Amino acid sequence: MPNRRFSTTVKSLLRRFSLSPMKKMRRSISKNLEDKANQLAAEVRSSQWDTSIPSMLCRQIALTREQLEQIKFLTRDQMRRLLQQECDITTEMKFFRQSIPWYTTPRFAEEQTYKQRLFDIERERRSLSQQYQEKKRTLEDRLLDLLNKHQQLDCS
Repeated sequence: MPNRRFSTTVKSLLRRFSLSPMKKMRRSISKNLEDKANQLAAEVRSSQWDTSIPSMLCRQIALTREQLEQIKFLTRDQMRRLLQQECDITTEMKFFRQSIPWYTTPRFAEEQTYKQRLFDIERERRSLSQQYQEKKRTLEDRLLDLLNKHQQLDCS
């Protein structure tokens, strides 16, 4: 009976203090931030190049939004290339294993080379992901700051 009560207690605590609302909140804040930036960036036109402070902020917002899209695209492209390299190495490793007759001694040096290359790709993928998150966080902070400044100017 205590085990059952303990498991329901744990379940209720997990339901009550779930991290999913925090993830949803973070996602919704980022999404709202992007939507507001897209809305203001749509107002910016190349023919409207005046020197007022709100239009300068709109141009900076548009540039920051574009930079966010660029790093997202470049990171996806780099991740896709790493995945392609990983698939190629895995295919080479399978062909290598199949080419070795069952009656010979296995050559571990070549297989270790393939495994090391796979580990290097995984390390690079983690590093790339971390760099992307840092750049994205920096640009989102800048975008939020610019949007707040623009809103303060509109309210004044």
